[in-house]
Amino acid sequence: MDPLLKGVYRKGGGKTVGVKLNENDLANLNFRLRQDSFDTFSEFVHAYIDRRYPKYGKSEQAEKLLERIRDRGIKDPLTGDFSIDFYKSIDKEDMLKDLYRKYIYKKHARDLVRYFERYADIFFTKPHIIQSESGHVRAWICDAMRRFAEYYDRKYQNPEVKLLIDEIIKRYEINKKMKIRDRVFVADSNYIIESVNKVLQIEGPMGLIVKFAFFSGLRGEEITHAHETPICEKLSGCDCKNLHVIEKGKFVIIILNRIVGQKRSYFTIVPLDIWYQFRKLNKVTKLERKAVHTLLMSETDGKVMLMYLRKFHYNILCRSELKEQGAEVLAGRAKSISAKHYLIHELDKLTEQYGKAMSKFISRDPVSGN
Repeated sequence: MDPLLKGVYRKGGGKTVGVKLNENDLANLNFRLRQDSFDTFSEFVHAYIDRRYPKYGKSEQAEKLLERIRDRGIKDPLTGDFSIDFYKSIDKEDMLKDLYRKYIYKKHARDLVRYFERYADIFFTKPHIIQSESGHVRAWICDAMRRFAEYYDRKYQNPEVKLLIDEIIKRYEINKKMKIRDRVFVADSNYIIESVNKVLQIEGPMGLIVKFAFFSGLRGEEITHAHETPICEKLSGCDCKNLHVIEKGKFVIIILNRIVGQKRSYFTIVPLDIWYQFRKLNKVTKLERKAVHTLLMSETDGKVMLMYLRKFHYNILCRSELKEQGAEVLAGRAKSISAKHYLIHELDKLTEQYGKAMSKFISRDPVSGN
């Protein structure tokens, strides 16, 4: 029988063995090598030859994990055994269907399952590796693992997986400093005012998107949502998915009640003229937002990105009569009960305080910027 690998002779003895892979397979191979603690492909091959792999990938963390799995009674759904890789037997399609019933936005459910598929092995056996990921990625990983735990509990009536996942997240501090707002945004008031005044001078449709982004403080996808979603005429006792709009003098309160994963937006306030002009724009999709971002970077020598407008909005409101509590509500960071309190009891006061905070920027014509 011919050997599986023949190799090519090289000077100095030994043979070189090669394998042809496309770019995606090569990326996956590199990811798996890092996951199993190999620095090079050669290191993996020699470990396999010396029978140090798959034992090479075992760790003290894995052994401790198996002990906790036994203690908590977490079993493999297919075999019924106590297994360190019990999560591999999960039906991903069934998990996705379960999440579809939970989330309005199907893409969010699909993204959660993809993160679970990609990071479950590392999370359970080598969680310390996840600490080096960006805060954005770690936030998705934590969310995906918690949603898996909820699914497992609903499917197999075992809440112990939730406790196990929370224990891993806390022990390895996977959820530390994973949100942009956890970072200190250093900016004095003069810098913010100068930057805002400069970007508000941008004219045309893209200038209008800039103005709406700043005065609303919404995130990118929320800006698109505010533009595309129909407006419901009912202003009380309605819990439909459409926008609800309340006019207060020169301002308008836009009730979004949009929750996607960890990102919430209950309602926001913008000048009435800007709202009307913003809704008349043909499109405000990801492409338009990207173009606005590029324009902002060009106009400010790379100092202001589109996402900074939300930061400016928050900083200005925090330094106003609204203070941090009111700014947190408008930024979607407060609890829903706080947002309801403001909507029901303090809407007029909130609008008045918002108007005072933004007065230095709306003394000019809010649409033309003159």
